[in-house]
Amino acid sequence: MTKDTKLPPYLPFPRFLLEADLALATKLVYMVLLDRARLSQANGWADSSSQIYIVFPIVEIANVIDRSPMTVKNSLNELESAGLIERKRRGQSLPNRIYIKIPDGQDIVRLTDKKLSVRRKENCPSDGQKTIPLTDRKLSTNNLTSKLRESLEGSESVCARARGRYQNVFLSDTEVDELQAELPGLWPQYVEKLSEYMASTGKTYQNHAATIRRWAAGDRRKDTSIPNYTYEEGESL
Repeated sequence: MTKDTKLPPYLPFPRFLLEADLALATKLVYMVLLDRARLSQANGWADSSSQIYIVFPIVEIANVIDRSPMTVKNSLNELESAGLIERKRRGQSLPNRIYIKIPDGQDIVRLTDKKLSVRRKENCPSDGQKTIPLTDRKLSTNNLTSKLRESLEGSESVCARARGRYQNVFLSDTEVDELQAELPGLWPQYVEKLSEYMASTGKTYQNHAATIRRWAAGDRRKDTSIPNYTYEEGESL
């Protein structure tokens, strides 16, 4: 770049989102909603109270961020719960009006407090504390999503890596080694089970390694552990 280089088209990503206790997909949805709100602002789309609103169907949002409509629905619910948007129904078969809210002061503290309270001073949490709720149901992501995920996760933890089908199970290399020793051949299946469960229910856990151990212990007590499909060379399933 030089001083005269023009930036390519970009979307607004408020800095408070980097620390907000929201799912990555939810942050992406807020980003594209905020970008659409700028367009509404320029075109004078306002209600009788002079409040700017947007009309953005769920399917169109899903296409923009390359995620599933179900993921977008979950993200919109999370944004509304966090006080970052407000939706107003317009009648049968008509998409909602979406009002974008800009947090400041105590609102930002409220959005970031939960995540900051569980973060340790060290850059490398030893027990894999990081969790991300409500993640994507689609496997493919575009370059924008991939780069943003790398940036956000890299800033949150340099040791715990995202694992599982939905990239929402965080385990450090040390934790993986320990699980491999404790649950040889089974731990990857528990990772996938936990990843799918969190993605489908929106639940979060403070420590993913501990959750896997608890699930495995419960399965052993019930004698219903995940079948071991590993095999030695020369054997057949």
